[in-house]
Amino acid sequence: MIAVLGGLILALMSLNVTRGYPAQADQVLMKRAHAFWDAVAREDWTALYQYMPPSSRTQISLDQFTASNKKKSTFHYLSFKLKKAETDGDLGWVKLVLTTEVKDLPSIPPVTTEKWEQWQKIDGNWFPIPHKRREEAPSRPPSVRSRAEEAALAKRVDEFWDAMEKEQYGLIYEFLDPEFRKGISQEEFSKKKAKSLYVAHTVQWAEVTGNLGKVRIAYLSHPNDPYVSKAEPQGSTIVQDWIKINGVWYQTVAAKKKQEAE
Repeated sequence: MIAVLGGLILALMSLNVTRGYPAQADQVLMKRAHAFWDAVAREDWTALYQYMPPSSRTQISLDQFTASNKKKSTFHYLSFKLKKAETDGDLGWVKLVLTTEVKDLPSIPPVTTEKWEQWQKIDGNWFPIPHKRREEAPSRPPSVRSRAEEAALAKRVDEFWDAMEKEQYGLIYEFLDPEFRKGISQEEFSKKKAKSLYVAHTVQWAEVTGNLGKVRIAYLSHPNDPYVSKAEPQGSTIVQDWIKINGVWYQTVAAKKKQEAE
């Protein structure tokens, strides 16, 4: 059983990042990103198809990919400039300056924007992270983030998940944001039955922007149901929002519930 859990945890840690800035990896990413954006500007759908991860290309043919993108394409990419590339393990970021205009609407002037674009290395090659998966990685590279702040947040999150695994509901309650706790007492909260029992976890990364934080956690759990209590724990990941109030980090449960309601 221990060996099984260990193997699952190692698998879940596949997106974990390690600090460091290998110049060679940065250069490789910069070169690949430049080729990608050159293909975007030329609307070279055959070349762009190769920038889909292998697992995605099994779900759609080149013809389908080309037809879909031709139909959805709404911008002309007039120019692009890659200012910097930075890698951290299997994650990467490219500082990108784009000038675009809306197709078929010449009255709207071109717009120039600057952003960090997220990339991920898969089987030795770099691929841009699709929009719907961007929460799987920090939005900015380590060089522009606070290591000390993120370490403090990661420690706090680790303590929260330790309490979850030990079913210490009184302690869990203290980690939840004050706005949420206004609506429920600790006694009421402790009486609620958890839907899942948590077995193990690892904090994959934390990102801090001002007093707001995002943390990605890989964890093992099984349903809190005696009929399936002997089932093997299942692995999953979650990105949690946290907020710092008076120097203390809290999980933003109230904000999460509001988003779900909307």
